[in-house]
Amino acid sequence: MIHPTAQVDPSVTVPESTMIGPFCVVERDVQLGQQVRLDSHVILKRGVILEDQVEVHSGAIVGDDPQIIPAAFNFDSGVSVGARTVIREGVTIHRSSMPNQNTTIGHDCLLMAFSHVGHDCVVGNNCILVNQVLLAGHVVVHDYACLSGHVVIHQWVHIGESAFVSGQAAITQNIPPFVIAWSRDDLSGLNLVGLQRRGFTPEAIADIKQMYRWTYQSLSVKRNAQQALDEHKHTTDFGRQFLEFFINTPGDRGFLHPHKA
Repeated sequence: MIHPTAQVDPSVTVPESTMIGPFCVVERDVQLGQQVRLDSHVILKRGVILEDQVEVHSGAIVGDDPQIIPAAFNFDSGVSVGARTVIREGVTIHRSSMPNQNTTIGHDCLLMAFSHVGHDCVVGNNCILVNQVLLAGHVVVHDYACLSGHVVIHQWVHIGESAFVSGQAAITQNIPPFVIAWSRDDLSGLNLVGLQRRGFTPEAIADIKQMYRWTYQSLSVKRNAQQALDEHKHTTDFGRQFLEFFINTPGDRGFLHPHKA
């Protein structure tokens, strides 16, 4: 169903099960899955892909140009949003700064009110961005990560699986999987509550704890992680995943360390 006040480009195919609310704008080359819902005043810029059962609430803008100087984006790129993801009111998601590429949001995510996802970000599955989280360009958020309100993430930072970032944190370095980040580039240990809620076994949690201790026994975390991998000190896939994050994460942002008082 398309509200009579909505503006939908003739190139867009709208499934019968999809609802487009009052005063929405849907530009050319947008792809809409089944049972998508757009509340009032939603803007989908060209090249946006919404998979099945995505909800976009009032005032959200998906697919606008990257905020880069100089700004010359006379090419096609877009935003891809996975199934069942909910985009709440006032959220902004910018399209990729590279031709024929997408800023990507996975399935079953929740982007709460007024959060922002910058150009070329990759947000995994089952992630939560609480109100007014700000992701700069090229940030990668792995599955099941949760970012609390007013968190700000520097460009090119990687956030590991099941990491939890406390409210109002300002992060400029990579966050390993399964940990809690807080304040200004600080690390406060493992996200044990989150792991238990996900159903991690005691064996897996014990292995992650041991790999955490091994990696952070000195400031040379990448070397420590590589040694642990070489010596097969991990006993589960999750322990290996923790170590590999330090080896495989690209860029030069470095890694969070626990600050000692």
